[in-house]
Amino acid sequence: MRRGNFKYLLCACVMVCIYYFFGVSDYIHSKSFDDNFDYPLNINIKSIVDDVLSGKKVTVTPINYYPYRFLTNSGKCSTTHKLDLFIVVKSAMDHFGHRDAIRQTYGQENVPGRTVKTLFFLGIDGKQKSSLQKQIDKEMADFKDIIQMDFIDNYYNNTIKTMMSFRWVYEHCPTADYYLFTDDDMYISVHNLLVYIHDREATRKPEPAGFTTNYKSITDTAETDSDFLYTGYVFNSAPQRFRSSKWRVSLVEYQWDRWPAYVTAGAYVLSNKTLKVMYIASLFVKHFRFDDIYLGIVAKKVGIVPKHCPDFYFYKKKFSPDGYKDVIASHGYEDHAELIRVWCEMNSL
Repeated sequence: MRRGNFKYLLCACVMVCIYYFFGVSDYIHSKSFDDNFDYPLNINIKSIVDDVLSGKKVTVTPINYYPYRFLTNSGKCSTTHKLDLFIVVKSAMDHFGHRDAIRQTYGQENVPGRTVKTLFFLGIDGKQKSSLQKQIDKEMADFKDIIQMDFIDNYYNNTIKTMMSFRWVYEHCPTADYYLFTDDDMYISVHNLLVYIHDREATRKPEPAGFTTNYKSITDTAETDSDFLYTGYVFNSAPQRFRSSKWRVSLVEYQWDRWPAYVTAGAYVLSNKTLKVMYIASLFVKHFRFDDIYLGIVAKKVGIVPKHCPDFYFYKKKFSPDGYKDVIASHGYEDHAELIRVWCEMNSL
């Protein structure tokens, strides 16, 4: 009997451990996304965005304005000169080789008939006058293409880096038709992206004759208006509740049983209207530590539906000239020589 009781006790302990380790309780007690999604602020953010963009006074106080500064600036953009495409590269401080490889490839900016600009965005290491910072200071003096911000640059501050980049673009480069946000380990074909944009614009319905307003209300049109583009590789997935997971999310952080549709953070494109709407909306949407999911939440709050584009690859697509003929973005290019080789081969065809 003692042996039998021991087996029952052991089984009970195992079940408790499994229940705890796999976060079963969190899965059981998650709220239904379809029925109860009310991520804060639980207010009509669409109308707030409309008021801001139309110059009206807003009575709601923002809850999510990051208290960080831009330590550098750039003359590559202005409020008057129109750009076809502005490329925001989110880069780590010590990724000097990544940035050099990008400058030799898709960051060259010499696109015939189009105006394209590229800037790198990074944080700080928190150490005054460190050798790493001195190297970056020299790099900034040499290339003048880095926007540095005074938050600690690490993985869990990616949302801060993303939204600070949004702020800089909103304030200093608001006239680009489209914005590409990308990590510094991506292969990017600017040519294919511009073809995608051109094809998309060719199929858009023309505005009515005499239509002159610069901004249309998003209250009723964001889900159907083709001006609101947010595209890349779209995911539909659920929070990871395993306690050992790097990506574990507790019910305190996020209560619902699945995420809104979101575009993976490696590379994504926003139209001018989408960037402005999502930046303003983010001021009224609670911070979340995973930047791609956070943007999905913001998009959901304002009714912008992410558009899936199969030519964005969140993984590293095996290279072949034929296989890459339509690729816009592919992840996993930590090898700088490989990025340069692939890009040069594709641009020589």
